[in-house]
Amino acid sequence: MPSLKVLQSRFTTSAFGDVDKNFVSCVQGGGRLSATQAVGVYRNGYPARLSEALGETFEACWRMLGDKNFLATCEAYARKVPSASHNLSDYGRSFPEFLHKRFGREAPFIFDLAMLEWEYKELFHAAPNAGLKPSSLSVAVKENSRLKFGQAIKLLPSKHRVHHLWRRDRADDTPLRRADWLGPEITLLYKGGGTPVFSRVIAAPEASALSSLMKGRPLAQALAAAKGLDEAAARNLFSFIASAGIVTEVR
Repeated sequence: MPSLKVLQSRFTTSAFGDVDKNFVSCVQGGGRLSATQAVGVYRNGYPARLSEALGETFEACWRMLGDKNFLATCEAYARKVPSASHNLSDYGRSFPEFLHKRFGREAPFIFDLAMLEWEYKELFHAAPNAGLKPSSLSVAVKENSRLKFGQAIKLLPSKHRVHHLWRRDRADDTPLRRADWLGPEITLLYKGGGTPVFSRVIAAPEASALSSLMKGRPLAQALAAAKGLDEAAARNLFSFIASAGIVTEVR
């Protein structure tokens, strides 16, 4: 019996190209299906299922690129990158880079948009944060306190403004202009105590302070080190942190 790696390679070849006779010889048909017919089932279903999985994760990219471009890219990616997990929701980690290589010139934002969709999917499947209640957090926090954050939180800097493209209404077919995506952006994705994933665009000073806090720096130091963070912005940031339920412990 060939090794698993060899079988996987032969399966991919048989699913997307000419059927590998050596692979068919290792397959046992089920029911009334012969080995060749059983492999034929995957030739029809496997590529379609991988494309479907990519479409579920990268829905906004699909809308931006259109059916023809996106589905052709899904097929090309599936031929080159077979699934390595039993869970299809894990499929597509390198798809943002693949999209960028194909469409980066005409759609420079596509990598950032795809990364936002991937990270959202990752948090969607993550356990929610068991955050402290706002009242408990406010009482416990001192200037030198270190805040421990839950795992379901992600700061995602990007070179292009993609959050509004991601949230764009599905029925909106207004052509994109360069001004629609030009400029950097920082998106915060997080879960509170429930299952929904929340998102918000935050300014660079707030992102700097939040990043320092997430790395374990004392509260006063993290706020003071964030360039451009004034007192009002610092208060608003702490108010958000408390209400979002993303802090699990105060040290």
